[in-house]
Amino acid sequence: MNIKKYLHKIASSRSVANGMWLYALQFFNLVVPLLTLPYITRILGSESYGTFSIALNVITYLQVVVEYGFGMSATRKVAIEGKKNLNRTFTAVIFGRSILLLCSLCLAGLYTIANRNDQSLCISFAILLICLLGYCVQMNWAFQGLQEMKYISIINVLGRSISTALIFVFVKSANDIFVYSLLYSISPFLSGFLGLLIAKKRYQLKIVRISMHDVLGELKDGFYVFTTQLSSKVFGAIGITFLGIYSTTSVVGAYSAIQKIPNILILMWSPIAQIIYPMASSRFNSEFSSGYNFVKKIRKIVMPFFFLVAFGIGLFAQRIVRILFGSEYVAFYMWLYPLLAWLLVAIDNNFWGIQLLLGSGHDKEYGSAFNVSVAITVVVNFLLIYLFSGSGASIAPLISEIILNLLLRKNAAPIIKQGNNREE
Repeated sequence: MNIKKYLHKIASSRSVANGMWLYALQFFNLVVPLLTLPYITRILGSESYGTFSIALNVITYLQVVVEYGFGMSATRKVAIEGKKNLNRTFTAVIFGRSILLLCSLCLAGLYTIANRNDQSLCISFAILLICLLGYCVQMNWAFQGLQEMKYISIINVLGRSISTALIFVFVKSANDIFVYSLLYSISPFLSGFLGLLIAKKRYQLKIVRISMHDVLGELKDGFYVFTTQLSSKVFGAIGITFLGIYSTTSVVGAYSAIQKIPNILILMWSPIAQIIYPMASSRFNSEFSSGYNFVKKIRKIVMPFFFLVAFGIGLFAQRIVRILFGSEYVAFYMWLYPLLAWLLVAIDNNFWGIQLLLGSGHDKEYGSAFNVSVAITVVVNFLLIYLFSGSGASIAPLISEIILNLLLRKNAAPIIKQGNNREE
């Protein structure tokens, strides 16, 4: 009877329910690329897929600008305050993101002018700007802060299902790159606006009167997270940026395809990170040692698991690349090994940075580590890609993440010591 009660308690836990919903989403996100990537990489070919990847790469930079740091700063605020000031936070986030969207569109115009000689790239990029509208109204920060992850899963599955189905119907040749760009944009657009409708109805959200000071305050709260997320995006995207400058679109396409394998594994980690972040934040808010011990415990479970997964993929790397992307990409399968190592260090950095430093409210310490490492990242990527092309692009992220790991541990050490001493 005690075992039955214990199992019932676990099954009815909100954390378990959130985990199930997010893992359902991540399972879906794992399956969809396994279906679409073999199709798209073969249909478009490495050259057209490379053009699309370069355009999407720039969009991901603008995505960070539009989303800003609200995905962490607003989430932490809602996790601590609940629905108490939700309308004010909602209004500040929407106004803040709208301003950032306008800034992003101005930057997009400059990018298009600078690349006006590459018509295919400019058209694909212009179509993909539709994604930014969805990112502007995205409500994941509210769902995550209130620990109602099922809505994140529902809206994303629906949006991506529609997008994926249309891709198989309408993308039939390398000339359909613009059609693919449009259908790719449908997913974030639909997910963003559907999430907004659900959040407004679920939480009776409405725009309330706030001052510009409130908007600036919200922007200030998310600034350090924004800088670190931008730095994080540089870690993952700068390789394609420099490859687009110094190499051919075919090499960009091959690297973009192979990079998808560790990125898919990141999808396995994301729901864990999303679930434990508000839980860690709440524990740190009440008692530092409680939050710190919680993060350490989860880390000891997660890291060995992902090491075994990465090791298994490494054993069959050549065969996996052939099955997923086709024989055109097999010559580049060795790039997968440093990218798998990068994956492991990146997950460890999430524990030291997101869960520990951000979760305990030390945004500045988290941001400073990224601000130093991002400069190193740009230099390392530039040198290695200039000298070794795609091989350099696969090694550079690993070097950058290792440097970041050392910086995060260095910044976390005095905070851990001070927090434990204060409670003793």
